[in-house]
Amino acid sequence: MSGALRGLVVLDLTREVWGGLSAALLGDFGARVVRVENLNGPRPDWDRDGEHPPGEHQALAKLVHRNKQSVGLALAHEAGRATLEALVGAADVFLTDWGLDELAALGLTAERVQTLRPEMIYARGSGMGPCGPDALAPGLDEIAAARTGIMSSLPEPDQPPVYTATGPMYTAVMLALGIMTALYHREETGEGQSVDASLYAGNLYAATLTVDAYLAMRDDILGEPRNRFDAANPMSGIFYPASDGRWVTVTMPDTDRWWPVFAEVMDLDVDDPRFDDHEKRCGENRLEMMRVLEELFGAKPSSHWKAQFDEYRLSADIIERYDYPASHIQAAVNRYVIDAPNRHQGNSLQGLGFPIHLADTPAEVRIPAPRPGENSVDVLSDLLGWSEERSLQLAADSMIGEHFDDSPVSFAGSGSSPSPPPEVHRVEGGRRPLEGLRVLDATVWFQGPVCGQYLADFGAEVIHIERPVTGDQARGVRSIAAVPVADWNQYFLCVNRNKKSLAIDLKSDAGRELMHRLVEKADVFLWNQGLESLPGLGLDPETLLEINPRLIHATNSGYGNQGDFNKPSFDMTVQALTGIMARQGEPGQPPIYLGLGAGDAYGGLMSALGILLALQARRQTGRGQSLDASLYGAQLFLGAPSLQPYLAERNEWYADQHSRSAPRNPLWNRFPTSEGWLFLCVPNEDDAWTRLCHALGQEDWAGDPRWASATDRAADSAVLVGYLDKLFATASAVAWCARLADAELTASPIAHLRNLPEDRQAWANDYLVKAHCDEIGEEVALRGLPVTLSRTPGRVDTLGPELGQDTELTLFELLGIDWDRIGELKEQGVIP
Repeated sequence: MSGALRGLVVLDLTREVWGGLSAALLGDFGARVVRVENLNGPRPDWDRDGEHPPGEHQALAKLVHRNKQSVGLALAHEAGRATLEALVGAADVFLTDWGLDELAALGLTAERVQTLRPEMIYARGSGMGPCGPDALAPGLDEIAAARTGIMSSLPEPDQPPVYTATGPMYTAVMLALGIMTALYHREETGEGQSVDASLYAGNLYAATLTVDAYLAMRDDILGEPRNRFDAANPMSGIFYPASDGRWVTVTMPDTDRWWPVFAEVMDLDVDDPRFDDHEKRCGENRLEMMRVLEELFGAKPSSHWKAQFDEYRLSADIIERYDYPASHIQAAVNRYVIDAPNRHQGNSLQGLGFPIHLADTPAEVRIPAPRPGENSVDVLSDLLGWSEERSLQLAADSMIGEHFDDSPVSFAGSGSSPSPPPEVHRVEGGRRPLEGLRVLDATVWFQGPVCGQYLADFGAEVIHIERPVTGDQARGVRSIAAVPVADWNQYFLCVNRNKKSLAIDLKSDAGRELMHRLVEKADVFLWNQGLESLPGLGLDPETLLEINPRLIHATNSGYGNQGDFNKPSFDMTVQALTGIMARQGEPGQPPIYLGLGAGDAYGGLMSALGILLALQARRQTGRGQSLDASLYGAQLFLGAPSLQPYLAERNEWYADQHSRSAPRNPLWNRFPTSEGWLFLCVPNEDDAWTRLCHALGQEDWAGDPRWASATDRAADSAVLVGYLDKLFATASAVAWCARLADAELTASPIAHLRNLPEDRQAWANDYLVKAHCDEIGEEVALRGLPVTLSRTPGRVDTLGPELGQDTELTLFELLGIDWDRIGELKEQGVIP
């Protein structure tokens, strides 16, 4: 078996975890990734925020840099820069998260690189996007997260805003997805282009459902901290404590399917007059039912409840810690957690595996993470054809190799200081990169439709296959987070935009025959309605690949397509098993759900990435294949910055909640002010500390022996945070951030969702867009595009279709079925 990206050369000039991880995702599937280390200047500091204490095995680096070769270059010198330019010329993809000023100094702006090599995919991970007034903002996730307004909506009332650190993981996948989208276009046309995926877009996409809901409803309650008893349904979206101190979460719609079984498990009378209908359970007696459930759950340990949930197959579970996926057989058999070679210590370490499973071209760890600069001579010889003598001379001159000079160096390159990149103008009717691709999207609710939505936004013909009469269940959504939907159903319409709707009864013989004929004409079949139902409907991979050997058969399962772990998979209950929720928030507080559909949306993007990887493999082999991107696998990967070091080191610090009142770096923290909160992002370094003291008007703090060194400040962090809390409370977040900016220190007010619709940066980059909504006959604002492509950008032409609106025309034009036969199918109820 060969990788899906065999023959693709990616040059990785990144510093951040998320940038390097984007390249690693490509390397996992066979791309040759050459990582460039700058020998001049300090090495990347992933613990500058105090959230990543270094361990013996450098576990995070082993994930971020696996399947790569490493070249060390002295970029402060002309010879080092010339070597870098030669490597760029040999690559298909140049991937970076460096600042625009640094890239200009190296002579590696997008314009220059693509002038030299028009077919190049120039991919950059940015802080705030390639356009708009803040295009030059630093690439710090905390600043991007603070700007979205989501942090304020996650905690319980009277608790600090919650920083989840999931935005960078979204951005890593979005950057890889953008590269694959641009690569698909290049394979069709020979044209290269620039790709940008920003931390701001990553954080917005991590809050997809909340952002969609707020833009439609404009109800400020969606951006406020909420008590867990504010849930609209006592059986869904809520946590209850068990007798052993563990937490239980339940995520069941209040329907006739779930209530009788749940009542039996909880030893409640299904006909209890207080709770015997939906209006009572979710209306007048909602709080009483929650209090009853609180008492019942609190009477027995979590082990009892887990056994009950599993026996009755309820959508409910225990909120686990990281030790659960570390020993969960389902995580192992699906290779979400693996034992990977630890070459330099001569053993293996447990770590994160692969969230996407391609049947014929699977991901593999082919190369353990190298030492920085370890492969310098070999890469220059193999990739550039340079003689060994030439490379060894460069090494002798310290222009390449493994020797680092950690003193700060300013590049003296040929580039000039950059101006913000030009606006990306979306030409109405212009070509999109996935045009010509046909997708049969037989998915419901959210995770699967997100995948189809991305493909449709970038030009694929996506046909949403629905059941007649009722359609996708998302059409029936009437409230989000206990807030009634607006006069249009943004839940369904946003995630199914740019799609057609074709309604077929797949339980009928005639309906299955139609589906098989559609498969003959399709490139991709997408499904998320349970793996066990596929064979009975004749939609399993074996059947469909026999009909169309070039088909990509993609499933979005709950827990993976291997093993026998078979239970309902709503976003919150799957997230509960990963351990992510248990480490969020302040110690002693309830777990933090990452946000409405946060895992679903991530799983959808993973699925889209898997589809484009499989299509690239098809170009090499001429054959399709099956793939699975599960909700569980995606959400485990979402926790990589803390889960990976936990798996390798078993350091409980990564699994625990931590108080903002006593952090490892007291200068990288959230602080309450007289008006709102601010996020301060200052490294715990002596020079930065001195500048901070002066900016705050507390010059005497710089000489205080309690805080004389970084070690002292970390050891006395609780006292120092207390002083900072009192000081910041004397002025507004906006005022403090202005003073800090004057001192070239980074901070941001922590925004509210109400600020988002007026954010020029979001509109400039099409992270927010407008589209006409037929339901209300006017233009509406909605979440836009997560990735920017310079030559073939995506766009939103239409919102979700009416049920079955394209059925007859699709059968006539695509399958050649005459109108008489279409009439017969209607009479038989096969189509509406």
